[in-house]
Amino acid sequence: MTLTTGGQSAIAVVALGLVGWFGFSISAQMGFDDAIAGKDLEIGGISAAYGDLKIRLEDSESHFRSVARTLEAKHAYLMALLDRPMSSGDALKARAQGLHQEDLTRQRLASSRRALLAQLGALEGVVRRKAGAKGGANAARGGTGKVPLSGLRRARVGREHKRLMSRIDKLEQRLGAVNGSQRGVMDFLAARSIDDFDRAKKLVAISGLDVDGLLAKLAGAGPRGQGGPFIAAAPDSGATATVPAVLGVIDHQLNRWETLVALISRLPFTAPADHYYVASRFGKRRDPINRRWAMHYGIDLAGVYHSPVRATAPGVVVRVGWNGSYGRVVEIDHGLGLRTRYGHLHRILVKRGQKVGFRRKIGQMGNSGRSTGAHVHYEILVNGKPLDPAKFMEAGEHVLEGY
Repeated sequence: MTLTTGGQSAIAVVALGLVGWFGFSISAQMGFDDAIAGKDLEIGGISAAYGDLKIRLEDSESHFRSVARTLEAKHAYLMALLDRPMSSGDALKARAQGLHQEDLTRQRLASSRRALLAQLGALEGVVRRKAGAKGGANAARGGTGKVPLSGLRRARVGREHKRLMSRIDKLEQRLGAVNGSQRGVMDFLAARSIDDFDRAKKLVAISGLDVDGLLAKLAGAGPRGQGGPFIAAAPDSGATATVPAVLGVIDHQLNRWETLVALISRLPFTAPADHYYVASRFGKRRDPINRRWAMHYGIDLAGVYHSPVRATAPGVVVRVGWNGSYGRVVEIDHGLGLRTRYGHLHRILVKRGQKVGFRRKIGQMGNSGRSTGAHVHYEILVNGKPLDPAKFMEAGEHVLEGY
């Protein structure tokens, strides 16, 4: 058959259109396949990241369980300690440090858990967005026979997430119960530490010293004029609201204990002789030489001639030598306005300006000066005012036992 020029042109145009349409279809098909393959790779990467996050969550859960067991064991130990008398600030310090470390560990775990859950939420959002994009691509293709896997992954992720959250919540409940009980223990320990501190302070006060004034002088700074019974405050908000406050109270008590111990270490709470008997006490007495009434501003401890005389507290020797009726005398400055004086010595074994330690031998018992026999005349002066050494020795019998 014969075709006109117009017919031939029309057939050529149709043929070219068909070829172009087939080319475009093949190109679009290949593009869709490449896009879906890319989405599959992205979802695979997200799944791997989620798997890593799940492992980290399980590790966190294991750590939570370990901490819970440790806290429960510590709690049982603390409860057992409540039946024991608290004898020093060192025991309280060890307990407070343990509780503080456990509280810091619990806070770090809670922070780690929140960070992991935030990462989990972000990954789930990315998974949903990527899954939506893949579903749109499949719809645009008119269906290629492939089954989208994002829905299955999301279902599995949801189940695992719920299971992990349930287990973590149970661990948090256990930790909360132990934490609440430990807060009660800390309240009790703080109250007991205050009672024991006040008891120790009263024992030191037997000596007649102004203990509060000396503690303030030794501390050098800090609030004064404070006191009162310890009454634990109710939590303002949340289960752990009182933990820092109670730890602060215990820390304050530890500082007070340390200051009190430092003060006790500088006070003359022992006798200056190892073996003695009290020949004359502090206060009004009949003078041993003229038998007239007089004031005696020390205590006479009689003993064996040449027996050692010792420093009753650490300090610096500020006077040595002959001093009239005192005979051979040694005077030691212990700081805080406190001095001790040792008279009627046979021999002096220290020099002026020398530092001496507790129970350091400073001389020998003698009969020098205005004296009727071998003894040591022992004085304690606070800011120049004489105090009864017998009261210091009485206080020392209790204080040096461990209070």
